Amino acid sequence: MKHFLLTFLLAVSVQAASKNAPKGESVFFKATEGRTEFFAIGKPSMIKINGEAQGPEGRLTASKNSLSGSVKVDLNQLTTKNDLRDEHVKNKYLEVSKFPEAILEFINLQLPMDFANLSDKETEVPFTAKFTMHGKTSDVTGTAKIARIAARVAGNAQFVFKITSHLDTLPSWLGVKVAEDVTVKVQLKGVVQ
Repeated sequence: MKHFLLTFLLAVSVQAASKNAPKGESVFFKATEGRTEFFAIGKPSMIKINGEAQGPEGRLTASKNSLSGSVKVDLNQLTTKNDLRDEHVKNKYLEVSKFPEAILEFINLQLPMDFANLSDKETEVPFTAKFTMHGKTSDVTGTAKIARIAARVAGNAQFVFKITSHLDTLPSWLGVKVAEDVTVKVQLKGVVQ
């Protein structure tokens, strides 16, 4: 009887604690619902290199006015609209067979309001995140714009990373090297669950 009472009290206290714990909402992103673009300047600077891939996929979890989690982009899907250059960049520099994803991780993205109160009007939010590519991680800063309509979240984000933080040499193609700074723009759509 004593064991039963102890078990019952423990179960009641765990249930009460779980009712009082903050419940976070998770936002799930699918690659097919977004787009990822990168922009680099070549040396000489008159050459611009643009690439694109599907959007990121992953999950961000909201806790009141912050978001945490990560999204990833499949680098196998990356294209610059030049098959030979794509093969060269993916195989020689990015080594996508060993490092197939680029990952952006948000530790504590602060929103100006509770996540539940976001509206269909875009809210601009500066962020700091961890960016991992080619097995190396660096800190990046950028800006995100987020809007919410019921259970749908849409947004875009932009940040710049130094390619030398991830690769040992600057990529080059037909004598043109890529400048050190690369701008990444991401469009994404997610579902709140």
